[in-house]
Amino acid sequence: MEDSVNDAEAIIVGILADADAEAARIEAEAAAYAEQSAARAAEQASAIARDAATKSESQAKAILADAAAKAAIERRKRSLLLQERLAGEIVERAARSISGMIGQPGYKDVLRGWITEAVIGLSAESAAVNASKDELALIDDALLRDAEKAALAATGKVTSLHKVEGDPTVGQGAYLIADGGRLAYDNRVATRFVRNRAEIRKRIYTALYDEGSRT
Repeated sequence: MEDSVNDAEAIIVGILADADAEAARIEAEAAAYAEQSAARAAEQASAIARDAATKSESQAKAILADAAAKAAIERRKRSLLLQERLAGEIVERAARSISGMIGQPGYKDVLRGWITEAVIGLSAESAAVNASKDELALIDDALLRDAEKAALAATGKVTSLHKVEGDPTVGQGAYLIADGGRLAYDNRVATRFVRNRAEIRKRIYTALYDEGSRT
């Protein structure tokens, strides 16, 4: 089962790897922007030089420092916007790929892995397992018993699972509710992406700016 879960995670890793081409395009865009910024800075420097002829040296330095600070802020803002846009595109592409797995051979193993993770995260004696309509049709007693065994092996704690009938969730993945309704663990795809958003951004930053990662 661990191999199946790793296969699902490999989809996300593979899509992140595809970001290299997009990173190259964004790097080219950033380079063009840097050239434009340099030209504007040169024009501004000339204007400052002319103005400095009639102002004290301290005033000129203050103007230059202010201009440099504003340029740095603008570069940082643009970089963050580019990274966020790319992160959104990657998440959308990954979500479409994972959605296409439903109904394919081996998807029950992926679903079992997500349910097991949710059992471990919920840490309850018994819980109801919910999922999307198509996924609920794949969840049977054998799958639930396997998830219980996997969670027991990982934690040493026994959890009894049963499937929700007739009330599917919105979104792909597993959603567990502890019996009694007090606690829940959301392991749906969208939530998993939210939990891993920081890692996605980190990989994007590395692809864009860390030259050592390309060697």
